[in-house]
Amino acid sequence: MASDKPSVLSVQLVHTLSGHVSDVNAVIFSPTHSTSPLLASCSSDKTIRLWNLNDQSSTILTRHTYQVHCLAFSPILNDNNDSTIKYMASASTDGTCLLWDLKTISVLKEYKHDSGSPIRVCQFSSDGFYLATAGDDELINLWNITTSSSRPIKILAGHSGSIVALRFFSNLLVSGSFYGDLKLWVIDSSFTGPVHFEREAHDLGVTCLDIHSPSSTENHHHHHPPYLIASGGNDNHVKIWHCSTSSKYNLTLVRTMKKHTCPIMCVSFGIKNYLATGSGDKTIIIWNYDTGHLIHQFDAHTRYVTCCAFSSDGHYLASGSNDRMVNIWQINYSDTEEDDDVKHHQKSKNQEFQLHSIDQWTNEMVKQWLEQFNIKTKLNLTGNELLLKSDNEILELFNNNELLLNELSSLRHKHFIKQVSLKKTSLNSVSGENNEQTIPYEFLCPITHELMRDPVCASDGYTYERKAIEEWLAKKPTSPIMNLSIKGTQLYSNKILKMLIDKYVHHGSYP
Repeated sequence: MASDKPSVLSVQLVHTLSGHVSDVNAVIFSPTHSTSPLLASCSSDKTIRLWNLNDQSSTILTRHTYQVHCLAFSPILNDNNDSTIKYMASASTDGTCLLWDLKTISVLKEYKHDSGSPIRVCQFSSDGFYLATAGDDELINLWNITTSSSRPIKILAGHSGSIVALRFFSNLLVSGSFYGDLKLWVIDSSFTGPVHFEREAHDLGVTCLDIHSPSSTENHHHHHPPYLIASGGNDNHVKIWHCSTSSKYNLTLVRTMKKHTCPIMCVSFGIKNYLATGSGDKTIIIWNYDTGHLIHQFDAHTRYVTCCAFSSDGHYLASGSNDRMVNIWQINYSDTEEDDDVKHHQKSKNQEFQLHSIDQWTNEMVKQWLEQFNIKTKLNLTGNELLLKSDNEILELFNNNELLLNELSSLRHKHFIKQVSLKKTSLNSVSGENNEQTIPYEFLCPITHELMRDPVCASDGYTYERKAIEEWLAKKPTSPIMNLSIKGTQLYSNKILKMLIDKYVHHGSYP
């Protein structure tokens, strides 16, 4: 398939592993630079397979009673430190997450949520001491695997749909749900709500996530090195987010990549600047995530590509499908690729505007942004000056460039959302309430978990922020609280609660 630019790599199918008798839901390589990494896969056939890539044989694990959705290797090595992984976790519709001892191929512990709901995803923290599990009960349970306790050390609440993706990084956890939102959580805090969220990260639902951690050599001069998050969704889009681990937690959308023609089902960061994505269109795309370029696209399976994962050294890519096969692809990098990556890295480094909101753009940053549209100008405009100009003025200045105007409109919208958020923070500050924990619980919308401005009652008997429940009901006529069908969609203003909220905001008092 055609790419956006001359390819700097080639892909070759080296193994097709058969054995699963139903959909392959996850494939993962062990996170070590061993010459023969361990490959694990799981399936709707209720089994897990540990593959020996030398002879393509497999060891079958059969403890789960329903389909297995997710696998995770712990970074903890065996006691002899021979670069072999000690533990693996598996999550299933049967409502369990199992902790496996890979040396004895036995189950050490079984974790369940209080709800007994299906568990869709599991992940280890970077030190291997913690395991996070999440699923259909919309909660994230955090477990300490070094203790014998059968209770989670923390339960994180805030999602409004099944949680299908999560990743640890630094002292944070990022998660995504079928509702379409991404949320950030602080692990080493007593606070159990999200510290930041993107409500419509993917408007038809998040399907997958991966994290790219900054290397110590690249970012040693930063006190808070940035992380990159890749997300995929049912909107067919791949999005790259920038996240800082400073005290002000937020996600900044860097770019959206649109080449797949069906929902994105998996994302995996590789070495250098590469990201692999698999889709319902049966293909895998390898991107340069630093520039957004499509590097290579190829037909990977005869049915949906449900999962993919790079090996640690980046030379192999495993993929799974509901064609029941696991394919192993060898990635061959060209001799000129190193120079190409350096050029793209330098280009991205020079584009400072990508790391700042438009109201912070200097004259130079505006010129860098305009260069994307092949526009060179002697005008000295700041980002704030761009925001103040009308659509007609923009078209006159830049030769009726509709693409530029559309991009500017998107930036204006983001700026508006930012200003609204700052106003909310200011209101909380005026009332002396800087911590979300201090706001009376009944003043928070059950969907957004933010202070309500226009509270309305729905037919399920609960009160929500008007805009939030309207958007919810437009997608599905069910109660966000009860998860049952709502008979009527008529909403009624909760005037008494609004009066109490207004008094709380302006006077800092609550009866």
